[in-house]
Amino acid sequence: MSEEPAEVLRSAEELRVEHVRVPRERVRFRKRIVSEVRTVQVPVRVEQLVIEHEPLDADGTAPAGRTTPAEPLEIVLHEEVPVVSLRVQPTEVVRVGVRTAAAEQVVQAQLRTEQVAVDEVATRDPATGASSPPG
Repeated sequence: MSEEPAEVLRSAEELRVEHVRVPRERVRFRKRIVSEVRTVQVPVRVEQLVIEHEPLDADGTAPAGRTTPAEPLEIVLHEEVPVVSLRVQPTEVVRVGVRTAAAEQVVQAQLRTEQVAVDEVATRDPATGASSPPG
């Protein structure tokens, strides 16, 4: 009597690694205004009243052609005053972009493999009932 060979399907785990893109963080891009105090020296001019004294003639009268005004004289004196004005002037353009940096990570996993073991069992002869050693 011929016996057919026995078969066992053996399996093993294999490691497969894929990439999944996941959000990492949220970044906000905004600008803010920073104030600073700046001191600048500005030259200014001021009109000043100048009084010139002239000597009188020998008889104590004013020189010819000079008369004394009936009313007091008024003169308006002027001065320069710094006027500060501010204007916004573009100074630079800032660009923000995203760049992908490549790196490697080590992934470690424990893999299992099925093994087939054959246990030898003594067989009995149906005619005699005696056990025979394997083989």
